[in-house]
Amino acid sequence: MVKKIPGPRGLEILSTIFRFQRDPLTTLADLTNRYGDIVTYRYGPFSIVLLNHPEAVQRMLQDNHPNYNKKHSPFYKMMRHFLGDGLVTSDGDFWKRQRRLAQPAFSRKRLEALAPLMVQCTQDMLEDWRKLPQGTVLNAADEMMKLTLRIVGLALFSLDVSAETRDIAHCLEVLQGQMTQRFQSLVPLPPVLPTKRDRLFRESRRRLDEIAMKIVAERRAQSNRPQDLLTSLLEARDPETGESMSDRQLCDELITFLLAGHETTANALAWTFYLLSLNPDQRRRLEAESKAAPTVEDLPQMPLSERIVLESMRLYPPVWVYGRMSYAPDEFMGYKIGKNQLVTIAPYVLHRNPAVWPNPEGFDPDRFLLERPKGAYVPFAHGPRLCIGNHFAMMEARLLLVTIASQVRLNLQAGTRVGLEALVTLRPRGGLPMTLEWR
Repeated sequence: MVKKIPGPRGLEILSTIFRFQRDPLTTLADLTNRYGDIVTYRYGPFSIVLLNHPEAVQRMLQDNHPNYNKKHSPFYKMMRHFLGDGLVTSDGDFWKRQRRLAQPAFSRKRLEALAPLMVQCTQDMLEDWRKLPQGTVLNAADEMMKLTLRIVGLALFSLDVSAETRDIAHCLEVLQGQMTQRFQSLVPLPPVLPTKRDRLFRESRRRLDEIAMKIVAERRAQSNRPQDLLTSLLEARDPETGESMSDRQLCDELITFLLAGHETTANALAWTFYLLSLNPDQRRRLEAESKAAPTVEDLPQMPLSERIVLESMRLYPPVWVYGRMSYAPDEFMGYKIGKNQLVTIAPYVLHRNPAVWPNPEGFDPDRFLLERPKGAYVPFAHGPRLCIGNHFAMMEARLLLVTIASQVRLNLQAGTRVGLEALVTLRPRGGLPMTLEWR
């Protein structure tokens, strides 16, 4: 017997909308607590199904993934104004072609060659910190953003974009803030109106385009190209057609990698240092295996660093919600969904499902020594649409973490209450004020 998906009805629909606008994370968690692991709710004109069970997540992202697309999802339609048709937002045959072209640039061998660069940039940041007066309070979230932006600039373009960091960061901040506002709007409109807000959005996107296009044009003109990710993308040829990426496609991918390659890792690290400050026993364990100048060959001897990053992203996944649109009817655990149904996953809620994760609010890296159901842990998504940069992100996060932990402790400023800011990514609201304690 096919069951009807439960969810708010009547006036509760309105209260859910108002609560979601104020606090989407708590609202989604409350919906699953009240109605179960498959729940439907409305947000403006959209009927949304939320999956919070590993079996259902596995079906959507892996077992029946061809039935779920990004192309018609209102979330990704809006994202295209932000990122263009990069790997995150594209779908169908175009996405498959772009993935084939980009895949060689993200081979383990190429990524591991970037490890010394990541460590050197981190050591440069630590040297700058050593020049600060004793007791200086740093915004660890901002520091991680600056560090990962420098790394991704060097890894992608062989360029230190530190001089343009403020410009790039401002553009990304404008776009991300507006994207969040538009997603939370009951009638999300694209940024095409002649309003001050829409003009600011378009100006910021145009500025990022200018930076990316200039970098692509200069690289095409070079005869002796550096062997970075941009060169790999520029020289890649589709094995099925022999075609390469156009400048427009390269630009969209660079902006996608620029955001995904620094924003998500920076947030993951910021939350990791927050959690370690609150859990000094785990921090001491990490310090015992850390090295000041780690290499990629050292990482297998530092398994706790991996578990700590995984556990941090369980509690505070950088991408806290994402969704797809169904091509045809489907069924999740006895619940039927229709054609053209928006289906979402909120890793922030899924990763706290007490049926899967004992003591779900606790910080316990060793839980990753145990097996877990497929579909239970999806910070990088899952299945064919698994994030192409997941190995880059994990290697970077671990190398930066152990380099910093080997030399300094970041302690949350006394009296600080850290809130959550659910933008396109999950950030600490108002930053993360921390003091330095040199070891």
